Amino acid sequence: MFLNRGYHGASLEQIADAAGFSKGVVYSQFESKADLFLALLEQRINERKGDNARFVEGLVMRDGFTLDEGLAALAEHVTERDRADAEWGLLVIEFRVHAARNPDLNRRYAEVHERTVAGVAGVVARIYDRTGEALPLPASELARMLLTVGAGARLEQATNSEVLPNVLVAELLARVPSSGTTASRAGRAKRTRVA
Repeated sequence: MFLNRGYHGASLEQIADAAGFSKGVVYSQFESKADLFLALLEQRINERKGDNARFVEGLVMRDGFTLDEGLAALAEHVTERDRADAEWGLLVIEFRVHAARNPDLNRRYAEVHERTVAGVAGVVARIYDRTGEALPLPASELARMLLTVGAGARLEQATNSEVLPNVLVAELLARVPSSGTTASRAGRAKRTRVA
């Protein structure tokens, strides 16, 4: 129902009807539509965490892959998954905007979102660790950058899927951390010379 109607367009009553439950049963489990959505989001985060972990473990078992290859493979994996599940990505963006206007709900969303950030950070750190490369930034900051680029790409593609092809999105996502590596090395070298 959320996917078909959007967060604002779906009501708990409609969801209860579609699931074959009475409104009372749904309200006995969830105090509000936001509670139901956050429960679904947590479930989705757990599923994606498992999916990402399996993907990365398969990736790091390969011999001799480079950092760029690892990041490109991860970006392609995430981009393909997001393309297959584009409506969910837009639904999360819709909920994030809604939550941002309500301090309590925003805090609750932020707590759940931190689990997404931690999951992505773990995957990125594992790739860097396996290739022997140093992280250019804390893994959590790289994860936030990747999530930000991904959310922006979803919005652009919602407007016109031809404007930002998935291949380009995957390439951009793969370059964010590796371009940070170059910038980080240059910044460290400059600070070393100055010191």
